[in-house]
Amino acid sequence: MAYFWRFFKVYKFGAAVFLIILLAFILRFYNYENRWGLAYDQARDILVAREGLRLFSLPLIGPFASAGQFVYGPQWFWILMGLVMVYPYSVITPWVIQTLLYVAIVLLMIIIGKDILSRNFGLVLGLLTAVSTAQLSQATNLTSPSMVGIFAFVSLYFFVRYIKTGSIRNAFWLSFMAATSVNIHFQAIGLLVLIPVSFLLDKRRNLKKFIYLGLGTLIPFIPLMLFDITNNFFESKNWIEYIVHGQYAIYIPNRWLTYVGEYWPNSWAKIIGGEAFMGYVIPILFAVFVVISAVSRKLSRTMLAFALSFFSIFLMLRYYRGERIESYLTFLHPLVLIFTGWVIMQIFKFNRAIGLSLFILILVLTLRADLSQIKSGENFTAIQTREWRETLINKYPNKSFSVYDYQYGNVHKSLPLVLFLESNNKIDDEGVKIGFYIATSKNDFKYPSIWGDKGGYQILNLEGTSSAYLSQEGWAHVNTSQIYKSTVEWYKGNNL
Repeated sequence: MAYFWRFFKVYKFGAAVFLIILLAFILRFYNYENRWGLAYDQARDILVAREGLRLFSLPLIGPFASAGQFVYGPQWFWILMGLVMVYPYSVITPWVIQTLLYVAIVLLMIIIGKDILSRNFGLVLGLLTAVSTAQLSQATNLTSPSMVGIFAFVSLYFFVRYIKTGSIRNAFWLSFMAATSVNIHFQAIGLLVLIPVSFLLDKRRNLKKFIYLGLGTLIPFIPLMLFDITNNFFESKNWIEYIVHGQYAIYIPNRWLTYVGEYWPNSWAKIIGGEAFMGYVIPILFAVFVVISAVSRKLSRTMLAFALSFFSIFLMLRYYRGERIESYLTFLHPLVLIFTGWVIMQIFKFNRAIGLSLFILILVLTLRADLSQIKSGENFTAIQTREWRETLINKYPNKSFSVYDYQYGNVHKSLPLVLFLESNNKIDDEGVKIGFYIATSKNDFKYPSIWGDKGGYQILNLEGTSSAYLSQEGWAHVNTSQIYKSTVEWYKGNNL
């Protein structure tokens, strides 16, 4: 025991880092089978990635945005293709790797905190990130906003490194990572603020650094620009349409009082993971400490850069007219966690007991929310889909399947089924035709039933019926090839 304590004293920072990473791993993977999220978006995106690998083809665009008739960049699909390649024989591979990346960014946050202030600050940020309820939620949810969350941490790392070192290499990677985040999902457009802020605060700024920042920003947009130029400026025209008219189509309450007094406190509290009152206390204390530090000239350039960037993003979000759902703030998670940790450190300098008490209170409240989230995890879609897959394979042991969805109305279930079958090499456009739908009196088909009863989900045997006739009846072909074409090749052959 004495040897253990001597070892711990000598390597206490490394031991603390290890324990924080272990905690992050446990919180993200415990009860994992019931927590990894599977729905329409996830199934569609993985199917696109798997088909891209099969065709040895890189998509030029991403999926359509929910805000308007424009598309994201293709980087999200490229990333998924890389994740699937690691072990394509398991459906869950991309989810597991993304969750591991969410463990890795806890270590990255410790490094960021160490670079900003000290080892202790790094440990504080590491613990806050490890237990953050919002981070746990995004870690198991394989969507483009979740991947933005990972790239946001990496962008912040290079942001800090560029401000501290003035390195051209860090300048390039800052802009490259921020621009890639935007291409993955346009919610991250606020991260582009980091680029001019870091350049303006660089005491040794010059034309060469400006060029590198520009190149890093431009390169990730090249695929989207090529698509736009070769398709009658589809992207830019629809962006203009959205800015001029589209954003006003839906009314979203946007008063300053609501934005400052409700939206941000609630969002801040959810990112940390504790009780709602923390969303009021921490931001107010942060603003007070920033003013005090600035007046006394004790605010570091790094924290000044963070404060300026956040204030700019704060104003941008205020005048954004679309919906502000929780997952659209993943790009701000690292900033909120850094500010929370900085407040704790400022209080700790004033009074250790109060600072430590606040830190412990946040951790306890957050862990309570974490445990509730972990225990309540349910993944009915994966359970159902496995049952359907096994039923089909057992009934047709040497066959592949061609899947149809009635009126494209049940894709939140039929696409996961296609994904599970595809992972077993059981999807083929010439395979046994099966139809997936909800059986009601309004759409009572006479095809033989393979699985299910009236009033619920049913899988029908559509063999012997031509694809043209099935289309007339309202059956949509949802095999992997069709999902790929409709998602990333819909513009080919069209007169845009």
